[in-house]
Amino acid sequence: MAEHDSDTIENVSPALAAAKYFVEQSEELAYEFGAASHAGLRRRDNQDHYLVMRRTRTQQLLLTNVPTEQLVLPTDEAFGMAVADGMGGVGCGSLASQLAIRTAWEVAGRATSWVMKLRDLNSLELTERVEGFIYMMQQAFVHEYETNPDFSNSGTTWTSAYLVSAFAVLAQIGDSPSFLWRDGTFRRITTDHTIEQEFIAAGVAPEIAGKYSHMLTRCLRYDALKDRPDVYHIRLHPGDQLLLCTDGLTDMVRENVIAECLDSSATAQVACDTLISLALAAGGKDNVTAVLARARSR
Repeated sequence: MAEHDSDTIENVSPALAAAKYFVEQSEELAYEFGAASHAGLRRRDNQDHYLVMRRTRTQQLLLTNVPTEQLVLPTDEAFGMAVADGMGGVGCGSLASQLAIRTAWEVAGRATSWVMKLRDLNSLELTERVEGFIYMMQQAFVHEYETNPDFSNSGTTWTSAYLVSAFAVLAQIGDSPSFLWRDGTFRRITTDHTIEQEFIAAGVAPEIAGKYSHMLTRCLRYDALKDRPDVYHIRLHPGDQLLLCTDGLTDMVRENVIAECLDSSATAQVACDTLISLALAAGGKDNVTAVLARARSR
């Protein structure tokens, strides 16, 4: 028998191992998505970009002598949704937000393990994973700047949600907000990374702080490697609606009107299309994007 260094061996009881590596069945949710984006009425190009993605992990039966009706073969699903609001000169802001979306897509496929089951949403490991994800996105901005110096004044906000069954993990850097509609109540989840919000937190009068509403304190840029995202963990329920959007929506449409739209729209896509129309009807001063997930029981 091979000898082992006893200091490197950790004896884990079968019960602890089962709890550590396998999760109990929980309520499964299905999702319906909608998304829409528009350049607005005063901008030449649309520097907003969005993404909705689905990841699956399947278990396929190849051979058995057990009656197949006794074997449940579930498909693990996870969904990702994100919005990015680019900043910079003509074309550069659009490039920045597209770069964020493209990099997120590519980095997600390089993960050493897929997060397909979530039980302890407060774990430091999960927050660490999100921060590492954002860091790799920042690195893409560094590489772009090294080959394209004109990219120096470009950046983008980033707000994303990763949905696994009844759980959502949100990450935000910048001022593209997210909201949760639940049982007739509409609330903002994220806090904008702006000087206005820092002033408000410090007790500055809203009428003064409001003058700095669009001055970002964090974003994705080539020289912002120390900027970290805020990470939020949410347990979702059937009937919940999760909205990610850019400030081109919230600057034009009051939150109570957004809530009424989510409540009254027949589908997630109809809700997003209506929100864009409301922003344009109010003046459409900026690019506007809305991405919506509606949760329901399977």
